[in-house]
Amino acid sequence: MYNKEFYELVEKYDLSIPQAEGFLTAYIALEGCLNHPIYGNRWEVISARRSITRVIYEASLTKISGFITPAAKRILVDRLLDGEEKTKLTTNDHIFSPQTYAHFICTRWDLFQDNLDNFFREMLVCSITVKCTVEENNKFKKYTVNDETTGNVLRLRVPTEKRYKAAGVDKLFNKNTGKYVFDFPFELSEEFKSFEKEYLLL
Repeated sequence: MYNKEFYELVEKYDLSIPQAEGFLTAYIALEGCLNHPIYGNRWEVISARRSITRVIYEASLTKISGFITPAAKRILVDRLLDGEEKTKLTTNDHIFSPQTYAHFICTRWDLFQDNLDNFFREMLVCSITVKCTVEENNKFKKYTVNDETTGNVLRLRVPTEKRYKAAGVDKLFNKNTGKYVFDFPFELSEEFKSFEKEYLLL
């Protein structure tokens, strides 16, 4: 059964019960991994990090923001393409790789421990998506690095706010307003930006 706080968060963040359950399950799993009475903080063990970040990856959603790249917009309004072709050519890009954002959540667990509200809010942040082309999505992925050149530790080539422009996308169309925006339209917490600058950027 769920307590009052759980149902309040479901309503506050307009979640379905299964979506909120996914967030709650991730929270409980992370609490166990980061504060285990016997095994300690597993985040301090580099080889354990990928499996821990997958907890957040699996719990993240596809939260449609209403923003779309010009190239994806051209595809979606092309009357010569059928629905199946449009689906194959476009995708939803998370503004953060959920596993990238997991590094912030796990390293700054002090912001979330005993604060389920904060955790739900940040899980929704890392669930935000922008509609783009598959080709653009492949370019975006290149700005996240986790290989022998980084010691198999996840790093970012550019700040999150500059990733789209670095990949050649200089504006986004807002389907909700019918207007283009030329700056990164999503608000990032000061805690994340500070963490990104200190720990994630190459």
